Formats: sequence, C-alpha cells, structure tokens
Amino acid sequence: MKHLRQINLNSLRIVESAARLGSFARAAEENLISGSAVSQRVKALEEQLQFKVFHRQSNAVVLTPEGEEFIAHVREALDTILAAGLEITDKHRKHLFKISVVPTFAVRWLLPRLERFTQANPDITLHVSQAYRAVNFHREDFDLAIRYGDGLFPGLKAELLFKEDLIPVCTPELLNRVLPGVTPDELQPRDLKNFTLLHSDTCSINWKSWLDFAGAPNVMDTASSMYFDTCMLSFQAANEGLGFAVANRPYVTEDIRKGRLVAPFNLQHPNTSGWYLVYPPGHSDRYKISAFETWIRQEVELANAEISELFHEQIHERAIVSGGRALNS
Repeated sequence: MKHLRQINLNSLRIVESAARLGSFARAAEENLISGSAVSQRVKALEEQLQFKVFHRQSNAVVLTPEGEEFIAHVREALDTILAAGLEITDKHRKHLFKISVVPTFAVRWLLPRLERFTQANPDITLHVSQAYRAVNFHREDFDLAIRYGDGLFPGLKAELLFKEDLIPVCTPELLNRVLPGVTPDELQPRDLKNFTLLHSDTCSINWKSWLDFAGAPNVMDTASSMYFDTCMLSFQAANEGLGFAVANRPYVTEDIRKGRLVAPFNLQHPNTSGWYLVYPPGHSDRYKISAFETWIRQEVELANAEISELFHEQIHERAIVSGGRALNS
C-alpha cells in the first residue's frame, strides 16, 4: 500500500474529469493538457491502484465497476478538500480588512500610527494599498478608502478626517545658508524669492495658492523651482535641504518637532478640501469599518491636539526671542 501514498492529487482531479465527461479528449480540454497526457495519468494511476478504472472504447471511456466505486470516493474527497478551502478562505476574508489610501497620506500620516490599530484589533488583518485614483467598490474588493477631495463622493458615505492646511517648510541649515542671521520669525513670504521652491505634479497648484493667500504672488516669477512627480518626493527634498516645500501641516509635524524642518510663517491657509474616509453605505455594518472609524477619529483628535500644542509653543518661543531682541536693541 506504500505506493498508494504517492498518488498525485492532480491526477485524481483529471481522472474525475474524464469519468464525468466520458472522454479523455474532453478531460484534456478542461484541464488544459493534451489527450496523451490524460491517458498517461490514467495509466499510471491504474498501475498504482492495481485495477482498471476505465474501459476504453473507440470514442469514449466507461467506468469499470471498481472505477465507479473509486470515483465516488474521489469526488467525495475532492468536495471535502474544496469545502475546507472555502471555509478557511471565508474565515480569513472575515478578518481581512482591505483599505486603499492616497500614497502621501499613507506614508506621512497613517503608517506611523497604524501599530496602535493593530494592537487594539489583533483579530483584524490589514491589507493596505496605495493609489491616487478613485476606488470602484463594485469591481474592487476594498472595505474602505481614504481620499482627498471636497467631500462630494457620489454613492459613497464620506467622513472628514481633516482639512488641508498648507505651510512652507525647509531645513534650518538651508535658511541659515541662504539668509545668514535671519531667524524663522523674521522671514517674510516675499523672501521666498531667494530660495528654490519644490513643486510636485500631484499638488501642482499648492504653491500658487499659498503665495496668493500670503500676498506674495510675484515670488513664483522670480524664485528658482525644482519639480517632482509626488508630494512625498518634494517633502523628502525639503528634508535634504534642496529648497522650500509647501506641505500639509499634519504631514510634517513630526519633522518640525524633531528640528529637521522649520515652518517660518504663522499663517493659517484656508482650504475647503481635505482627506475623507469613504465607503459604500452597504459597508456600514462591517465591524472592521466601525473599529477603524473609531480608532482613526481618536488618532485625528490626538494629532490635532499635538499640532496645536507644537505651533503654539513655537509662537510663544518666537515671541520671547523677539521681545529679548527688542530689549537689547
């Protein structure tokens, strides 16, 4: 009986196919192999079993009595294997949480916080995919998405996470190199003409929008420029001292906190667009979405509090420095 343990599972599937279709040729078509390959599989199996499974006829094959009994067991076994696979897949799918996220949001905001979600929800398996395009929930197997926009996402439920808040940032070393002795609080928007402005194709109007709001639109005509295809690259370029990037405040808060970047201008740039959780209304009852929504709301509140504290501290410190400078003048 030892040789029976060497029976190939794929051979059993092919033999079952030939029995069901009554033809080696049709079994070959169904399994995308040649007719001779089916014949060889059947012959090898019969040698291992030590009995004939089929009677060969001119244009068809018919099961022998032993073959009928054997194929009945094979079908039952294959059905059991398939059912087990489907059951395990279904269990896995129930715990798999698939989200599509705008790339910069994923790298700059979500990923640094995601460990807290996994710790709080160990039964949920995350699958994070990054894309700028809109998700087609009818064709793509996602639970929810995080997208940038004005909140109008037809056919989807949308929950605002935070509005866009643009601020120019650069390294302290670059500021000191280009304008020696000038502190961040002394820098004026018009002074940006002395720096390289870092642009991105995915956020192409951000610099113009901010400079217009700051009352320095002519800077665009005089400052040097460098272009990147994504916001992430422009932020990294700013960290490398290549110039000023205009960034969403939550994306660079940690860089500012650690002193890698400075944000010289105390201007709150208004914007009607922002980042939203979006998903079909029919997904609302999925416990995974409820768990994620609860967690990310808490993270947004915490992040907003941290941002407010950081920038109020900076304003206070700059006021002290300015006051001390005035006393010494």
